[in-house]
Parts: sequence; C-alpha cells; structure tokens
Amino acid sequence: MSTNPKSQLQSSGVDFTPTTHHDTYEYIQPQQFTLEDRAVFITGASKGIGRATAISYAKAGASHIAIAARTDMKDVEDEMIRAAKEAGKLPPQIIRLKVDVTSEQSVGEAAAQVEKAFGRLDVLVNNAGYLETFVPLHETSVDDWWKVWEVNIKGPYLVTRAFIPLLIRSDDSLRTILNVSSIGANIISPGASGYQCGKMALLRFGEFLNADYADKGILSFGIHPGGIATELAKGMPEKMHSLLNDTAELAGDSIVWLTAERKEWIKGRYVSCNWDMKEFLDKRKAIEDGDLLKVRLDVGLN
Repeated sequence: MSTNPKSQLQSSGVDFTPTTHHDTYEYIQPQQFTLEDRAVFITGASKGIGRATAISYAKAGASHIAIAARTDMKDVEDEMIRAAKEAGKLPPQIIRLKVDVTSEQSVGEAAAQVEKAFGRLDVLVNNAGYLETFVPLHETSVDDWWKVWEVNIKGPYLVTRAFIPLLIRSDDSLRTILNVSSIGANIISPGASGYQCGKMALLRFGEFLNADYADKGILSFGIHPGGIATELAKGMPEKMHSLLNDTAELAGDSIVWLTAERKEWIKGRYVSCNWDMKEFLDKRKAIEDGDLLKVRLDVGLN
C-alpha cells in the first residue's frame, strides 16, 4: 500500500459520493429537526468537533444535552443557549461534566449525574480523542503511544459501558452510539501506528456493540469527521496539514443529521462527514446490498 497520503485517500472512500463538502450546507442544517425531549451525551466537548456538535444539537432543539471534557466549558454552554434561541428553539437543559474518559470512576460518576438529571439517553457521541507524535515505532514514547489507546479505545469502552443501561431504559429512545473514528482507520501514514490502528479498532468496536445488543436495539456506527484543524490534528506532520481544510460545523451538523432519526441501514458502517448526505442516502440500496463501508478482509471472491 502506498504511504502517500493523497494517493491513499483515493482508495479510502474519500470520493464515495460524487460531491464532497468542506463546510456545512443546507441539506444537513440542524434547524430542520425537532429533537424535543431527546437527551444527548457528548465527550470531548470543550472545543473543536465536540463543541460544534453540542451547538448543532442545541440548534436542533434537543431538550437535554450533557457535555463532558476536562475543562469547565461555561463558554460552550453560553454558545449553545445562544444558538438554540437564534434557531427558534427552546434552550436545552445543559449539564457540564468534568470527565476523564480513561477513569472508570470518573465516567461512572458522569453517568450517575446524567441519569439523575435526564433520566434517559437517546444519543451517545464518543468524541474524546488523542493523537501521538508521528515517529517510527522504535522512537515512540511508550506512555504517549499507549495514551492513544487509553483515550481512543478504553475511553469509548468505559463511556459506552456506563451509558448503555441509560440508552436502553426508555422504549422510545433512539439508542444510538456514534463513535468518532477517522479516515486514518483506512490508510497507513508512517509514524501513526497508535492513532490509526486505534481508529480502525473503534470501527470494529461499534460492530460488536450492535452484535452484543441486537435484542436491545442499540445502533452504533463510526464516522470520519473531516480534516479539521483542531489543536489535536495540528500535531500531525506539517506535510499533512494541507488535508485539514474542513470546518468543525460540517462535522457537528452531519452528526445531528445522522442521529436525529434512527438510520438502521448505517448500523456498523463507516460514514464520512465530507460526503454529500443526500447522495449518500441515494446510495442506500447499493450499500445494503453489498454490505459496504465495513472493516472486512477482501479475499477476492465474487
């Protein structure tokens, strides 16, 4: 496999739809939805993708939104309230939670607070992430490399484990778990063994959730949020910075569009927020018939 980032992108689903986007657009605007009485929990919500996602859910009228990060997030709460009002929606009930997603105790306490405040959960967005310094394996810091797995895999494991009981409690719950993966799950960039292996594992993790809770109606899938110049992404080698040309709002609005209603047909799949969602929807039959957009071994059989 080529390790040239641009050549790999051509075989990694980047152009799965004829039209791609780098910023939000009319078809996915969150104001079109009415998520009254819906409850959402978002990790990594202090900045970037998580922050934009929280604001998008507020614009969609979600009644209850819990935001989690290691910081206070008062500014995020204020922006969510302002966005809801500007969208003509009632401001949501917001709870801000300081959470370390790698700590079972911290995550458990967060779940208890959400249960007490909301009594239900419809959508879980596993967004918190970490990116190691890109260097050959023998030059990696053991602690830094393993931290990627602690945050990007153990984190979603602990959060999902703690919140599944709340997701399946209400009969009318959306019961949706969205894992923020990456196009990095589908490519090989020298020096990115921790991050890219972890993001691929996260896609498979979502499939296991669907298998383990098939009788409970859990719907889990993974997304590529786009190439966004977040503080995290800027840690990539400078030669890859040209790929960081998408807005966080594209990811936030796409996430709301993907989760506002149950979309059974994307269960266990990989979805890129760069794709045009109308064209993606038009491909539904081909996706289902071919069982596309999943982590699989191609053995060359027809």
